[in-house]
Amino acid sequence: MNIAIANFRNKIDDINSYLLITFAFFLPLSRAGISILSVLMILMWLFQGDFKKKYENLKDNVVIIALVLFVGFEFISLVWTTSENIGHGLDQAFKTTRLVLLPILVIATTLKKEYIPKVITAFLIGMLISEILSYGIFFELWTLRHGSPSDPTPFMHHLDYSTFLTFTSLLLLLLNRYFDTNNLKLKAFYFIYFLFVTSNLFLNGGRTGHLAFAISIFAVGFVNIKNKFIAFFSMLILVIAIFYAAYNISPVFKQRFDAGANEISKLESNSNSKYKGSFGQRLGAWIVAIDMVKDNHLLGTGGGSEMVEFKKYAQNSSSDLQVVQNITHFHNEYVHTIVEYGIVGLILYLIIWYSLFKMPMENTNFSNLRVIFITVFCTASTVEVLFHNQFPMSLFALFVGIFISLSKSQVKRKI
Repeated sequence: MNIAIANFRNKIDDINSYLLITFAFFLPLSRAGISILSVLMILMWLFQGDFKKKYENLKDNVVIIALVLFVGFEFISLVWTTSENIGHGLDQAFKTTRLVLLPILVIATTLKKEYIPKVITAFLIGMLISEILSYGIFFELWTLRHGSPSDPTPFMHHLDYSTFLTFTSLLLLLLNRYFDTNNLKLKAFYFIYFLFVTSNLFLNGGRTGHLAFAISIFAVGFVNIKNKFIAFFSMLILVIAIFYAAYNISPVFKQRFDAGANEISKLESNSNSKYKGSFGQRLGAWIVAIDMVKDNHLLGTGGGSEMVEFKKYAQNSSSDLQVVQNITHFHNEYVHTIVEYGIVGLILYLIIWYSLFKMPMENTNFSNLRVIFITVFCTASTVEVLFHNQFPMSLFALFVGIFISLSKSQVKRKI
């Protein structure tokens, strides 16, 4: 029996690698799939034991240290949160632990390098299925419980889905440049898939993804083109062409773009309705947040108290700002973090990204992919709280886990 258990434990790395492939496939498709597979991987990892070796492998990794410090501060902040909001604060801290920290520890210590291309392929297949379903919703070929022809997002909110689409489209650009450069059929497939994904991005109403795409595509140019002047203007022309075509072809994008332009024009007026609508509510919430930060600048309101306190501040603000009091979050990860956890918490959060960017990685292809990932996620976080939502948190865990796994033992093999 002991021999059988020992043999099983030795195979857990392979088992978890296959579980991770399955996890990557279901990542864009199923909340339940994310939860079940995350729990299975964590349980396998715990059963495997050998924590001293795992600790030795990761104790010097700057990203892991930064994540542990941030999650630890989430729990510590419950000391100064209001008693009635401790439960919400605990939920958020455990959510970060369960969806981000623990999966990254599992991936970084068990994922074998030969499985990484399979993991990425599984993710792309999952995205392809979600996009086919999205197109079917748009063209009214079928209906699903989630999504509509005007907002064809089959499994998640359009803000999250547009971020997934943006990252996938730029990932495909990198793959088309690097993946098996001698296989012209595969390169053609990735290029067609890129057009398929990018078109889907502009059929959806998620302006978060549109912004992330417009900014992040410049990062693609900078990491692939030596002459930065040529890179900038090449990407600028490409962005203008794509957005111009999208505006004239996609009714959803045109409607959302015109609505956004109209909302922005109202912000310049003294209209009582200027803080209504998507952009107006964001601006109004950020203005209220300034007063909150002034009063709780160092440590924030404490985990779980931020929106309760926000409502109080909004109610005591000017009459035109009171319309934003019922929003559920700040639509900006950085603002939300500094309000909830103060300057200390924001610094810890930013250190995570800085550490990820500076983490040594000799494999140029994956290093470039890391830059694209950081750019997409950080840009989208200026208008959405991605680090609070299940789908983007799991996307973060998957790819950060892969980057850490590669950083541990520098792998020369290209994607």
